[in-house]
Amino acid sequence: MSDTTSGSQKLPVAGVIDERQHAALQYRIITSGEDIIQRTGEQIVRACQLQISATAWYQNFDLMSEYVAKWCEERTGRVIAGLVGVRNDKTVFYIVPRSDEYDFDLGAEQAELDIFLNTRGGIGYVETRQVPVWELDRFISPDAYRLWPKDL
Repeated sequence: MSDTTSGSQKLPVAGVIDERQHAALQYRIITSGEDIIQRTGEQIVRACQLQISATAWYQNFDLMSEYVAKWCEERTGRVIAGLVGVRNDKTVFYIVPRSDEYDFDLGAEQAELDIFLNTRGGIGYVETRQVPVWELDRFISPDAYRLWPKDL
């Protein structure tokens, strides 16, 4: 390891792992808990890419959740609540209408919301579902997160 100067402070510089040249080489990683992990250069690169992908997904998920909460807020007269549940195969945003029956106009707006979330969301397959208030326990997981309103 060599040192590089950053202002008046010296920072350590680790070696470079170039996947094109070091994919098969073995590297030993020692954790702060003194566990020793041995991985190939390729495995280290893949783990870093996965972490970057996971971080980007969480950021996009937060942005899309905020977007849906705002969407619900703009429809306060027709929407009681907005929730989100993450499944293995998709993310589901639940819209709870104020009406006693399926709100077809709201459903048409949800279709537009679905298109936006699936084309701009960056979180994989997404769908919205309109669930009446008396069916929440039946269709929405207890693990679902309430997006809007926050104060219920």
